[in-house]
Amino acid sequence: MHTPPKSVIHINFVVGALIFDARPIWGALRAAGQKGRISSQISESIQRKFGRTAIHLGTRHYLLKVAAEELSAALSETYKLVPAQGVTTVDGFRVVGGPEWDRVRDKVLAAVEMFLYEFRAFLELLAKFSFGVLKEIGNVPVSVHLLNGKVIWVSTKSGNVRSHEFLQYMCEQLGLPSDWFAFLTDHRNFFTHEGAPYCAIEDRLTTPPEYDLLIMRENIHDFTKARPEDYFRASECQAVVSGIVALSRALQNHVISLLEK
Repeated sequence: MHTPPKSVIHINFVVGALIFDARPIWGALRAAGQKGRISSQISESIQRKFGRTAIHLGTRHYLLKVAAEELSAALSETYKLVPAQGVTTVDGFRVVGGPEWDRVRDKVLAAVEMFLYEFRAFLELLAKFSFGVLKEIGNVPVSVHLLNGKVIWVSTKSGNVRSHEFLQYMCEQLGLPSDWFAFLTDHRNFFTHEGAPYCAIEDRLTTPPEYDLLIMRENIHDFTKARPEDYFRASECQAVVSGIVALSRALQNHVISLLEK
């Protein structure tokens, strides 16, 4: 059983610019209430219901930043080790190994896992906040849609958001690509619920040397026979960063534009 701490030193959290910022939305809500576009009760209710989610989004913003930086640093450390440690050939395969390689391998795999988790966690909060506000102001999408030839449900029968489908739908409505979203969701779900990542280094055989990290669902030896879904390149994660920034800003502007009508 927990006992209360004897003394606490709080860590200050000052929020700067965010990729999705609720503060302009709160301002638009208050303005809409003052101009009679929505009732002041609805405006206040939205801020009460989703104020905590907005704070969580702000916190996740900074965790996204750390996740991307940690992955970049781990990749750089891995690539620098190739010429420093040298490559041997075992049974026809180019191989690196040893204590230093064990360290950087585990570090970069942990960074990949952190990246996938944090970026997907941010999207869950983004869907919860955006759907909830749209619902409160009477602009929530209808439950069923046809998307890329498939019927999807953006909300449950009880009216709760289905975050994956809702964000896919919003990407289409806002004219944004969603392939990065499917990439993130598929790999995050696999490594969270089904398996653990392996890694290898792709040598692009250029001068000067250029490398990429291959993240695999199993230890692949012959990539010409591998299924595309069984591995990805670390460089593909940049599309996730760009996609989440574009979607966040577009959703923020979309909500504000509806409140200003």
